[in-house]
Amino acid sequence: MTANQHSGLGKQLNKFDKALVTGAYFGFLPIVAPKITKHDIELTQDCGNHPYYDAAEKMAVMRTYMEQNFASLSHPIAFIYEKPAVRKKLGSFALHFIGSSSGIAEATLIRTALSILSEEGYKNLRVDINCIGDKESINAYERELLGYVRKSNINLPDELRRIIKENVFDIFKLNTPETILLSNTAPSSITFLSVQSRAYFKEVLEYIEALGIEFRLTPELVGDRNHSSHTIFAIKNTESEEDNTLAVGYRYSRLGRFLGLRKEIPMIGINIFHGPERNTKRQIYKNLPKPKFYLIQLGREAKIKTLSLIELLRQHHIPMHHFIGKDKITTQLSNAENLRVPYLIIIGQKEALDNTVTIRNVSTRAQDTVDISNLPYYLKHISL
Repeated sequence: MTANQHSGLGKQLNKFDKALVTGAYFGFLPIVAPKITKHDIELTQDCGNHPYYDAAEKMAVMRTYMEQNFASLSHPIAFIYEKPAVRKKLGSFALHFIGSSSGIAEATLIRTALSILSEEGYKNLRVDINCIGDKESINAYERELLGYVRKSNINLPDELRRIIKENVFDIFKLNTPETILLSNTAPSSITFLSVQSRAYFKEVLEYIEALGIEFRLTPELVGDRNHSSHTIFAIKNTESEEDNTLAVGYRYSRLGRFLGLRKEIPMIGINIFHGPERNTKRQIYKNLPKPKFYLIQLGREAKIKTLSLIELLRQHHIPMHHFIGKDKITTQLSNAENLRVPYLIIIGQKEALDNTVTIRNVSTRAQDTVDISNLPYYLKHISL
């Protein structure tokens, strides 16, 4: 995604925090945070108040999407913003990826968040991940959990029993001796995934494995029963024993029913809780990086390679345009033409298998094949 493609996406900025610049490398457009209204809070009052699952903010994003007719823009849409001071306890930055039901959405959010956190000095990071699936899967899992609690021999206080009856997912969030016992032996949501949800989660894990990211299946990550769905993931700082959750992401498409939508819009977001200290001097940029390359990916193997390629070039301060959620070459070529970039970086099935890319001069049509390991040097000294 580029600023030119989505110039109507909320109010944009004229100065950029380092995290916003990092997000821009992966196609996230920096904007001003959508304003959360009283109505947003009212609509999501049944979604709980857990800081990791901020339903009111997600509702504000969804409402803004509807009011500003984002549906008319090219999808998927990706944007990033810094949260206002009054919302900092619910995260420092938020990223959203809209319009993709593919696992590439989760992979892009995770890869981008890891890059932002690594730029802030975090070294040892791990992704905890779970899947609760679609509505069918969630309902089946909820029934199983309720039966499990009823059959357990754990003596629950009346108040705790009432809370769990209202929302059985709370056994994974309440830090009492009884709920800890229940959560330690509770059935896993993955067991109850529908066929479609199982295939989707498999795709997500394939992307994460291809990125070489350390991850752990974590059954206690179940999100919020009233609006979370599919994949829930958390980025952890493995060097810290306490307060080690640095970011949490999940799909929140189910919120659309509160706005009267008959069909869910694929929406997924991540909140980054630990970023630069607000009381320290931060590096501020007046402009986003200006790419002179457009990355075109063709085929599944190429798409899997794309995120690692973007990260490699980001580390060498080489920005490029891309439309990672799109598969059609005609759409990608059209975008490249509109952006008037002088060079294309092409990665297809053959290049993905050979660990190479093809560099093409748009004007002369001359092209060269380059090993990915040598790509940063080649692009910095390009003479094609």
